Order: sequence, then C-alpha cells, then structure tokens
Amino acid sequence: MENNNTYKTRTERKQIEENLKTKQMEKEKSIEEKRKELKDIIFDDKKNIYKKERKNTFKNEEKMNKPVKTNIILSLTYLITIIAFIYLVIDSANKINQIYQIVNASLLLIIMTCFLISFKKSFFKNKTAPTVITSLLIISAVTFNGLYMTNIIKLPIQSYLPNFESKNLTKAINWTEKNKIKTNQDFEYSDTTKKYNVISQSEKAETLTKTIDNVDFVVSNGPDYNKELILADMTGWNVDDLLKFINENFLNNIAINFEANENIKKDTVISQSKTGTIKRNEPIIFTVSLGNKDALSPIKLKDLKNESLLNAEVYLGRNGILYELKYEFSENIEKGHVINSNPKQEATVKPDEMVTLTISKGKEIKVPDLKNKTMSYVTKWMVENNLQINYKDKYDSKIKSGRVIESNYKKGDIIEEGTTIDITFSKGPLVMKKFDNINDFKSWADTNQIKYEIKEEFNENLEKDKIIKTSIEEGKNINLEDTITVYVSKGKAVTIPNFNGMTKKEAQNECDKLGIKCTFKEEYSTKSSGKVINQSIAEGTQISKGDTIVITISTNKKPNNSNKTSTSSSTRPSNGSSSNNSSSSGGSTSGSTTPSTPTCETTVLNISPDWVSIGDPNKTCSNIKSKYSKFIDCDIAPANNGKSGQILNMSELQGITVNSCNKVTVKIKE
Repeated sequence: MENNNTYKTRTERKQIEENLKTKQMEKEKSIEEKRKELKDIIFDDKKNIYKKERKNTFKNEEKMNKPVKTNIILSLTYLITIIAFIYLVIDSANKINQIYQIVNASLLLIIMTCFLISFKKSFFKNKTAPTVITSLLIISAVTFNGLYMTNIIKLPIQSYLPNFESKNLTKAINWTEKNKIKTNQDFEYSDTTKKYNVISQSEKAETLTKTIDNVDFVVSNGPDYNKELILADMTGWNVDDLLKFINENFLNNIAINFEANENIKKDTVISQSKTGTIKRNEPIIFTVSLGNKDALSPIKLKDLKNESLLNAEVYLGRNGILYELKYEFSENIEKGHVINSNPKQEATVKPDEMVTLTISKGKEIKVPDLKNKTMSYVTKWMVENNLQINYKDKYDSKIKSGRVIESNYKKGDIIEEGTTIDITFSKGPLVMKKFDNINDFKSWADTNQIKYEIKEEFNENLEKDKIIKTSIEEGKNINLEDTITVYVSKGKAVTIPNFNGMTKKEAQNECDKLGIKCTFKEEYSTKSSGKVINQSIAEGTQISKGDTIVITISTNKKPNNSNKTSTSSSTRPSNGSSSNNSSSSGGSTSGSTTPSTPTCETTVLNISPDWVSIGDPNKTCSNIKSKYSKFIDCDIAPANNGKSGQILNMSELQGITVNSCNKVTVKIKE
C-alpha cells in the first residue's frame, strides 16, 4: 500500500510539474506575442515615417537634379527623326524601291518613338514594357531588311530604264514601245560590240521611266570593213598564226591556197598578194606550203559543221583534199559557215579526193508587206534578220509621219542575210511655211521638188521681191502634185515720165526724185547737143522703184566708127537668179547690154551651230543659204553618224575662205 501511494504521489507531482511548465510556456508565448505586437506598432510607424521622409527627400533631389540638357537633346533627336521620315517618304518617289524605303522610314520613326517613351518611364505603370517593345521593333526591322536583301520578301518597285548596253537592240526597242517612250538609234562601227547590240544609251540605267521622254541608243554596226591597217610581210608565218591574225583584224576577203613545196616546211606561208596599207575588205591571197605531197596520208574527216568557210578550206587544203561548195538557206547555221559535208565526219578521205561543203546563206528571209509599217517595226525586222537598211524620207500627204512609203523590195521577195534594203519613210504632209522673200521660197521649193509659178504685182506696202501671198495658205498641207502660185511684190510703182528734151542734169534729178536708176549714153544727133533724144522705157510705163532706165543724150561729135557708142556710166544691175520654174512679169525693158565676165566674190565661212535644225535637214540648208547662198551648195544624204539635220563636215568648213565662182558643199544628214 505504501508503495502504491508513493508511486501515485510521484506521478501526480510529475503531472503537476508538466502542467506548470505548459502554463509557463503559454505565458511566455503570450508575452512574446504582446512584445512582437508592440514592436511592430512602434517600428512600423518609424518605417512609414522613414519612407515618407525618404520619398520627400527623393522628390526634392529629383526636382533639384532634373535632366534639362538630356531632355533637350532627346527632343532634338526626335525632331530630326521626324524630318528624316518626311524626307525619306518624299524622296522615295524618285527611287525604284519606293515601298521598301517608306517601310524603313516608318520603322525608324516608330522605333525612335518607343525609345523615347521607354526613357521616360513615368509614362507607363509597367516600366519595362516600352523597352521590350523597342527591342522587338529593332529585331523586326533587322529581320525585315535581311529578308528583303535575300529576296525572300519581294516588294513592288517603280518602272525604270534597264541597262541595255551590250544587249540586242530589239530588247531596247521593245522596252521603249511598252513604256511609250520615244527613241532614236545612231549606228556606228565597233570592233568590240556585236553587231546590232547597244553600245551606249543617253539615259543612265535605273532612271525612273516616269522621268524619261526620249532615249537615244548608239548601236553597233559591226566592224568597219573599210578601215585601213598595215599588213606586214607574213612570209614564214605558220598558217594557224595567220588565221589568228585574220580573225583578230576582221579581214573578210581572204583566200589561202596550198601548193606542194618540198623545200619549205609544211603549213608555212610562202607568199602573199599584198603588203602595206590595205582595207579590211580588200582581196588578199596567201600561198601556203603543202610540203611533200607524197608524204600526205588519208585522214578521218572531222565534224566541220558550224566551222567558218575559211577555217574549213584551210583544214581541207592543208591535208591536200579538194573541195567544192554549194549554198543553201539555213535557219540554224550562221551565214558563211558549214552546214554539212559530203562525205560526212569520220569518213576516211585521201589526198586529191573531192569533198562537197554545203555553206549557209543564212535564214531564208521573206519580205513582209512593209508599207505603212513603223520605223520600230522595220528596225526590229532588220536586226532579227541581219539586214542593212538604207533609210530615206520624204513628205507624203497620204502616209502618216514615221511610216514606210515604199521600199526597193516588194512583199513576198526572198532575200538573204546582209541584203541592203532601201526604205523610204514618210515625213508626213508638207506644210506651207511663211516666207518673207522669193529667194527663200525658191530654195525651199527646189529642195522639196515643189512646182511653182511666180506672179509679180506692184505693191505700195511691200518692198520688191517680198512675197504678198501664196495660193496655199500658211499652215495648210501641200499636195506635192500641185503647183503653188506665188504673188511677189514689185515694190512701189513708178510711172516713167517723158525725158525728151531734158538735159542730163535735169534727167538725173528726175530719176533721183522718182527713186529709179538712170544710165546715160551718148549718141550722135543733129538735134540739140546735150539733150535727151531717147529713153529705153516709154513714157507712161510703170516700173518698180529702184529699176534702171537707159537715157540717150544727143552729141554733135561724129563717132570714128558708126557702130561704136560711148557710155558715160553703167549702173544697171543684173536681173535675179534664173529658175527652172515659170515666171511672169508685168513690166518690160528695152535695150541690150553686153555680157561681161562675172566677178568672183569671196568670204570667210562662219557657220553658227544655231542654224542646225535637228530633224529638218532642209531647214538647216535654208538657214545656211540665207547668208551664204552664193558660196555653198547643200548635199542632203544618208550617213552612218550624226542626227538628221546635222552638218557632217562643219569642222572642215568653219573659218575657210570661199568664193562665189567655186561653191563648196555642205554635207547634211538626211
């Protein structure tokens, strides 16, 4: 029992201790919570006070340290960006890749805007958003440009002038027709540019089409076979080196003959027909050694197709093989090259055997109906068929300007490549021009083969030789088969008085008063000496002011020879120039004059470039003749250089002394 009580007492005591301990812990915990709560209250107030004080301090510092200079620089940067954007958009109108430039300008403006916003973080609650957006835009701009430059993205571009240099003329003409741009072609010889390829163009490549009205192309006419060169003595040359020289110098009339010669090495040039200065197209014969003919052996014929005739002849000749030629049209083989051989390639051929070579005449060309076709059509047809065109033009009231009137080949004719065709283009109807004097009209009418007749009339208001009117009004079209009537002023009418009985002085005074020229001569008479006894134009006759009358004065001196007369003065001018056309006049002049040897006048030519009328050679001629009609003749003809109306030999004429008895010729491009 005691033990049990003891145990119970110990257990109770332990329980009491644990309870006390638990209460103590709860009490301490409660105290700690109260302490923490108090601490939070005390320190939070201090923290809030600190934060508030710190915030006020920051605002004061920010106000004191506001970045004024930075804001100014950023504002200027944005202004410059806006100006650059406007400039790039406006400038894009002159660029091929207009849309590409506008997109890049827009990206630049947007990126700069986002950059400035990201710098001014206060504009956004989420301060990192503008920076992220700016970064994404920069990445987008770089990606866009990369895709565009690698042609993954393709944007529309503006139409522009391609670079046609070294390209076929037909491509250039097709482009100008498609874009409705006028074009002119000047042909010149070239050793470096293939025939009918463009050598140069008047407008730079990539010039916008909308800014171009006209493009001039300089086109290759191939090598000039009339060009001279020095041909050295080529004796001793190998025939292969000779062929190379011939090809490099564009010699196109060469014959190479082979002859047996045991003393000179095979394939060595023995002789030539010419040396020194020659033209490329002069015929020249070279003789080449065949060596010992007995040493020649049969060969397997190589494929000669597409070989030039000269190369094929040399190949057969150096192997002692005879050949004959026949010619056929070919769509595929260039003119002057081998179409095939008989026997064919790989056949064994012995020396002195005969081989037939079929040579191409080029394409079989059937002449189309050229009448009324445009110059562009004719030019393309010429280039495509390797033809030569001799361009002419004339006025025509029925065919539109720039279209074909006629050619020397008719529709359906078969011609070969290289054929020269004469084609006449229309200059449109000839329009009546205004002329001040009859000499200008005659020059113009004779140049254009216009028939005319001249009718003279007295006119109070117009000087002599001035045109009063024409049967066709100025600006009206002229039918070249019609005859134009030109009414020309004879000047103011002067009525001839009766000079009989006047003294020479009285007659001269009367002539001066009337404005006419008087020429006096003496004649023996029994009448009063020194008085007028005769006049070449009857009293009452009307003549033009400035015309001449011959007045005869009586003298009592008998002449030694009754057939001789003495003349006191002679100032009668020569009449106007003659014309193949008809002329009628209302006045007449009696008397006769003895023809005299004409006096040659001289002058120094000073031709002004302003007198050149591009596109109107007749106008150019008329301009020069208006000053130098006594000294020059015009030769209007086609030429390979220059533009229509240009003076081709101006450099030869300028500043030279010429005389009226030996006229010089001014060459003008038709």
